[in-house]
Amino acid sequence: MQDITKKIQPILEKIGLNPIENAVFLANFELGSARASEIAKKAELNRVTSYEALKRLSKKGLVKIRAKQNTAVKYFEVANVEELENVLNRQKGGIEQALKDLQIIAPDLNSLFSGKSEKPVVLFFEGKEGIKNILLDTLAQKPSEILSFASADFLEVGYEQGFLESYWTKRTSLKIPSRGLMPKTDKAISFFNSEKNQKQLRRIKFIPKEYYNFENEIDIYGSNISIISLRKGEEYGVIIRSKNIAKGLRAVYELLWSVKFSGL
Repeated sequence: MQDITKKIQPILEKIGLNPIENAVFLANFELGSARASEIAKKAELNRVTSYEALKRLSKKGLVKIRAKQNTAVKYFEVANVEELENVLNRQKGGIEQALKDLQIIAPDLNSLFSGKSEKPVVLFFEGKEGIKNILLDTLAQKPSEILSFASADFLEVGYEQGFLESYWTKRTSLKIPSRGLMPKTDKAISFFNSEKNQKQLRRIKFIPKEYYNFENEIDIYGSNISIISLRKGEEYGVIIRSKNIAKGLRAVYELLWSVKFSGL
């Protein structure tokens, strides 16, 4: 009996019985037809708790209630194998129908969830290796595009040339295009020439240095923003994972990208 009880217990859990209902069912299973007080004693529960569980099990079709002729005494006995199969099949059908219904309303649910506010996740990194990990995250997230506020003059301060070339090669192989807004300096013009930009899926818009003396790097990619300090000895940065914040900063970026600056 104990071996059978152990085998049937996980099936009852899958049906959705809570621990009390499970204990009551198994006690009734071992006793056979029995009164609520007998089942409660076997399950080591008080009579009221056991009786309420038996009523719930009866509604689920797992326990049958019988009354002896000419008496008000109720006896309980568990359902047979065929009845248990029927319960499982009903649940299976209900789950399959629920999945179909969920697929139909999925677009509405996604729209509802996307409209709710989200708490941003902020990750902090320090040192040269730390800021390299920030830059590599722009590829790990597999965005459709990377938008950058950058400075060619400070880029090499934070990263070795070999690391930058490896990063650009990997980004290109992943077919992730990028756009960059950066101060117009001699180094920037030579470093990001049109031939190299085309090869590495990059577009650059230079801004007169007097308008835009930028010294760090900010990247917008997917639902993420990274902010990196590239000053020597002050290498650190953060990643902010937030769809709403990324959306707002992306709008600012597109505005600056569309502006025509004098002197260019």
